[in-house]
Parts: sequence; structure tokens; C-alpha cells
Amino acid sequence: MASGVVPSKQAVANVAGHHTETVVMKFQDQLFVVATQFMKLGTVVHVTRDLITDEIQGNVPMFSTKVLMGKDEPLVHVMAKAIVTELNPPTAIVLTLALKVTTPDAMKEITDLIKTCL
Repeated sequence: MASGVVPSKQAVANVAGHHTETVVMKFQDQLFVVATQFMKLGTVVHVTRDLITDEIQGNVPMFSTKVLMGKDEPLVHVMAKAIVTELNPPTAIVLTLALKVTTPDAMKEITDLIKTCL
């Protein structure tokens, strides 16, 4: 019988001068990841991993994104794919983003912060 407790980890850092929190909850079939500088969930994005077979490179992971709640803007999809590509999880991810700073350097720091929770 399942214990009912979802394993989770939290990390806090100062990213680009802003208090940033990340939380990762590991469910059986997917990860739930929160990355926030507003202390809110923000935009919720579902990211799934597909393997594309290429004759030269073999199986190449490709990620599909779908905004479930919040602003459906191109930058959200780019940030979600960049984070998940770096994490390369074996399962789907529900990712929430509420960020004040979205520069490439800030995204790298946030991705590294998320990695500490895995």
C-alpha cells in the first residue's frame, strides 16, 4: 500500500538579485516543478518527452510543451524547453514559472537550482 507522501525537495537562492525558490515533487508518473520569484505558481506548462529516431544520432529527445494555465507566450515555451532539455527527465514534467528575470544566465542559474532538488 502506498504511504501517501509525495517526495519533495526545495531550494532557495538569489538569482539576478531576486529571491528565487524552487520545489520539485516526484510523483510516480511525472515531476511537478515550481520555479518562482513572485512566491506564486505563475504559468503552468506540461512538458512531455518524445524520442525521435535519427539515422545519424540515434534516438534524440524532443520536448513538447502545452500551457495548462497562465500566459501562453512563446517565451514561456522556450524557457520550459530549455529547462527540461537540461534536466532530461525520463518522465513528463508539470512546470510552473513565475519569473521576474528571464535572461539566459538567470535561466541557467534557475536550472541549476532545480537540479539540486532532483
